[in-house]
Amino acid sequence: MKNILIVNPSLRLNSQTKFLPVGIASVMTFFSQQSIEFDFLDVDINDLDDTDVEEFLRGHSYDIILSGSIVTHYKWMKWFVNTAKRYNPNSKIIIGNSVAGSIPEIFLKNCCADIAIIGEGEITAAEVVRKIIHGQDWFNELGIAYKTSNGNIKINEKRKSLKKLDEFPMIDWQYFETEKYFKKSYAGAHAVNDGEVRVMPVVTARGCAFKCTFCHYVFWDDPYRYRSPKNIASEIHRNISRFDANYITFWDDLSFASLPQAERFADKLLDSGLQFNWNAAVRVDLFGNPKHSRSRRLEVAQKFKQAGCMDLGYSLESANEEILKMMNKRIHADYFLEQARILEEVGIHSSISVVFGYPIETPETIKEAFQMCYEANIYPSMGYLLPLPSTGMYEYAKKHKYITDDDKYLDSITERQDLCVNMTSMSDEKVKGLIAEGADNLNSKLGIGLAKEKLIKTGGYNQHSKANKARKLKRDKNSLILNYSEAEFESDLGVNYSS
Repeated sequence: MKNILIVNPSLRLNSQTKFLPVGIASVMTFFSQQSIEFDFLDVDINDLDDTDVEEFLRGHSYDIILSGSIVTHYKWMKWFVNTAKRYNPNSKIIIGNSVAGSIPEIFLKNCCADIAIIGEGEITAAEVVRKIIHGQDWFNELGIAYKTSNGNIKINEKRKSLKKLDEFPMIDWQYFETEKYFKKSYAGAHAVNDGEVRVMPVVTARGCAFKCTFCHYVFWDDPYRYRSPKNIASEIHRNISRFDANYITFWDDLSFASLPQAERFADKLLDSGLQFNWNAAVRVDLFGNPKHSRSRRLEVAQKFKQAGCMDLGYSLESANEEILKMMNKRIHADYFLEQARILEEVGIHSSISVVFGYPIETPETIKEAFQMCYEANIYPSMGYLLPLPSTGMYEYAKKHKYITDDDKYLDSITERQDLCVNMTSMSDEKVKGLIAEGADNLNSKLGIGLAKEKLIKTGGYNQHSKANKARKLKRDKNSLILNYSEAEFESDLGVNYSS
């Protein structure tokens, strides 16, 4: 019998809002289905600091340790892996999600992890763990990278993703202290009948139908897949009956890629009779693309509202057509205005995001973005271009020498609200000043009433450790965060999405 530990890390210690983690929960559920027993350490909901985590690792012995996070959590994940290895030197440490999967060679070279999971994690992780348990050869397992005995990194062939998401088991939340998570449900969510809000995440799809040059997701090499409406409704029914959930956040990179898909989903919810409120992530062309008549788009939006949709998150990113082309967004800016108007007409709140800092950004393009937000009557979540591994803009940044050392750069990054790399022709101060000015003007014109000190907020969740700073990669610890959803003021909804 091998002792196995699964760890859920924390992106933001002591945050007032916590979300049940669907990724690691899905892996745990699959393990349970395969009769693989394990211990579980939830760093996030218990707000365990580094001292707490290290004390736990010092006091427990494990043969296999698994965890994972997004790539912006790179530095802490390296610390965790190295600390775990120090107290469990003979253990196999397996790391998934984009922190390892998008950069397997970099990650494995710069920490003591043994195996990186690439892409969809459930089947691959279970197969590797099962073979380790039984003393079998796992080195040719699909979908992994690992260190060889001489210290080289071997990257195996990718595993094909499961074609039908309905075949995965429904997430089993028995391992999580769900009541603690419910008590930290985000304040912007409104429960049906105005009761105490109990938010649960549900995955409806994996991946995205598009590949924007600033975006990376775990299922990058897999086709966009989505669950059947019947399968989704079954999980929602379980969450309502077993956990008294009354608000569902559909935890997807892209919940609906087309209007017909969206309508089938809404029809199923309406037929089910389930009573709950919800939000989801879409693109601006779902209700904004004129390839469908306006009456048809309006009809589906009305169905969304009737089915309990309170909020849709989508991205303007830029109002400039040339920047949109560089982003590979494959949309037109006027789609954004059209979608915003349709959603306003049916009473669905819009949570939007804007990205500043593409190399061709100018004072004029920044003004364009704020003007379009004003025309849409929406104050957005704002952030800077943050080049992430396996994206077009990461390669651009490396080609133009903005990133000269992958490890140092990844140690320095935090969130998109921090200006980690400025690839524009403007100075850092100029870029931040223009955005601060635009945000203040928009705040005033829309009559939102945010105080100036609430517009600018320190960002970053690299609080576990001090960031190394490389040339051209300086992170401003008092960097600009203009985030409508995180500001402390009265709001009907405060859901922040970026897609």
